[in-house]
Amino acid sequence: MAQYDVDLREYWRILEKRKWIVFLVTIFVGILTTALAVLKAPAPIYRSVCSIKFEKETTVEGLYAKTITWSAGDNLETQISVIKSFTVFEKVAQGLGLIPKVTLPADSPAKANVVRVVDHLQSKVEVSRQGMTNIVHIQAKDKDPAFAQNLANSIAEQYKALHSEMQMKRTVEAIRYLEEQLVQVRQRLREAEEEFSRFTRNHQLLSIDLQSGKLVARSQEVQQEIRQAIESKAHLQNMVARLEQFIAHPSSRGSFYSAGATPQYQSANHSLTELQLRKETLLKDFTLRHPDVVEVERKILETARKMRLLLLSQIGDLEKKEREARNELQELDSKSHVLMEKKLEYDRLKRNVDLCSEMTALLEQKTQEALIRKAEKPEEVTIVRPALFPTEPINPPRTPAQGALGLIIGLVLGLIAAFIVETFDTSLGAIEDVEETLKTSVLGVIPQTDPAELHDSFRKKAPEGLGGIAPAHVVNMVCHFVPKSIMAESFRALRTNIQLKEREGEVKTIAVTSSSPQEGKTIISVNLAIAMAQTGVKTLLIGSDLRKPMIARVFGVEKTPGLSEILLGNCPWHAAVRTVTDMLVGSMPPEAVLLTPGLDNLHLMPAGSIPPNPAELLQSAGLKEFIEEAKQEYQLIVFDSPPILSAADAVILSSKMDGVLLVYRLGKVSRGLLKRSTAQLEQVNSRILGVILNGMRPEISPDFRDFKYYHYYSSHGEEGKKRTRRKRKS
Repeated sequence: MAQYDVDLREYWRILEKRKWIVFLVTIFVGILTTALAVLKAPAPIYRSVCSIKFEKETTVEGLYAKTITWSAGDNLETQISVIKSFTVFEKVAQGLGLIPKVTLPADSPAKANVVRVVDHLQSKVEVSRQGMTNIVHIQAKDKDPAFAQNLANSIAEQYKALHSEMQMKRTVEAIRYLEEQLVQVRQRLREAEEEFSRFTRNHQLLSIDLQSGKLVARSQEVQQEIRQAIESKAHLQNMVARLEQFIAHPSSRGSFYSAGATPQYQSANHSLTELQLRKETLLKDFTLRHPDVVEVERKILETARKMRLLLLSQIGDLEKKEREARNELQELDSKSHVLMEKKLEYDRLKRNVDLCSEMTALLEQKTQEALIRKAEKPEEVTIVRPALFPTEPINPPRTPAQGALGLIIGLVLGLIAAFIVETFDTSLGAIEDVEETLKTSVLGVIPQTDPAELHDSFRKKAPEGLGGIAPAHVVNMVCHFVPKSIMAESFRALRTNIQLKEREGEVKTIAVTSSSPQEGKTIISVNLAIAMAQTGVKTLLIGSDLRKPMIARVFGVEKTPGLSEILLGNCPWHAAVRTVTDMLVGSMPPEAVLLTPGLDNLHLMPAGSIPPNPAELLQSAGLKEFIEEAKQEYQLIVFDSPPILSAADAVILSSKMDGVLLVYRLGKVSRGLLKRSTAQLEQVNSRILGVILNGMRPEISPDFRDFKYYHYYSSHGEEGKKRTRRKRKS
């Protein structure tokens, strides 16, 4: 493969040309990295800290009170061990509702579950001393921030309660009777609460009135969900029917927007609309059989089928949702009947709990009064800082950073992919590439121009009544309709380069051809002939593409007689020539024919009727005789020839020409096919005058900016400068 010097402008051109590859790879890798970061992110762990302080209290009762406070062996290390003891955590578990609030025997099967729960809670807690102070920190960690807060506070409170309970055992015997009675009443209360809790838990009751209201509200919600599912399903079924009709008749166009559809469907509908607009745009320049149009139609059908499958999937989900809602409605009706039967038992148990609670409260009040009277209870444990609700996890995810890193990696991979694709792209883009590959010069560069812009320029200056000429017709005869445009100036530059070629040898007959169809050879043939005629050169334009004739359609003249009738000997060649008079009486408006001077120097000869054997006709001796006679009357004869690789007609015709112009649309064919075309011309000793680059665009060729700079100074008047500046912005 040939080596090429690549500068910064070439790198920038490659990025502009392959920008979608870079964008898609960057987005894909970024999304993939973010998704992996989210999926593999660790579960957030929250930490809440509660701080308690230990103090040796001395009561006003003197030495006796001092004997019930800390002993010499009660140091902070011992208290830390007590905090993490099984007894404290068992009470914490009971307080949090993780285990029943009953004392289980050691050999009970349920005791194993209690041990397991206590061990699990102990693994979530760390107890440490703050330096050499008498403050201890209790740290609780959990995935639930509220649970971590409650756990730390519960440990501190349960330990404080346990410590106070130990102090309470040293109180006087005078209050023993009240304590025994309090224990009995508490037991009855606990049993009543357990019975009430068991009944509530077994029947999942928190509040009869609340549950009844929830059942009614939920029934209404379920009924509303059923109605919504039915309405949504009917709407989506209608959309499916419309899509099926569209798939059966894809030529029609319609809107398939649905507010109730999924985001995937909305995205597919947006893509379908863009594809339909793309098809309409392509049909302005191409036929239904053009590969781009066929590809767009295929994508339209694929998108429509995908939208239909998305709707069918959503309909299935709605049907499932409707069935589930109806089943839930039946269950709600059954629960309403059962709930009323439980209300009587619920009220009885609640009254028993309330009675026991009142008795317990009364006994506790009497006990506290007795304690105050008989002894002073010192407070040696103080909660100096309760645990707060943690707002930030201690292991925050790094999803944004990893997503940003993924975008950077995706950008690098996208750049690499863009340059790899560009490396394997065998088409030619730069003028130097074409000249080095084909060993011939580039005579002309025709820019890619929007037909709508040319048509707008034509309508602004055209006389009244000519605004109805189609944009495609304006492009086909741009040198005649918009002579001050950049595209017309390109054909005048091509005309000058061809005239300079006459120094190397006579150039009176020129065949304009290309490697493959749809490269713009007919437009270049027509406008080259018009540009020559505008300088006073008597020019004959011949439609020698006997397989797909276009000259008669462009100029709006009769198709027959033409070249095929001449070669068949059915008429003299003068009878097949069309002049400006024939154009005036043709399908083109007379005002359009007379719009720009010069067409009186242009004569036409259409291809005529399509013969069954074009190659044999072009090999006949009559063609050579006709060319020799025509050269006596015309200064230049331009042949609109068929593509080289599509048929042998162009190679046969080129052997009889003074020169051949090879049209190459940038990016249309590969380097190998282009070299094969020139090789076929060289095999018949054709004189290749040069190559014409058609469809010059900035993302394909690095010469496009230089080309626009040149035409900035070649445009006529201030209007031409403004138009060139507008193209620079675009």
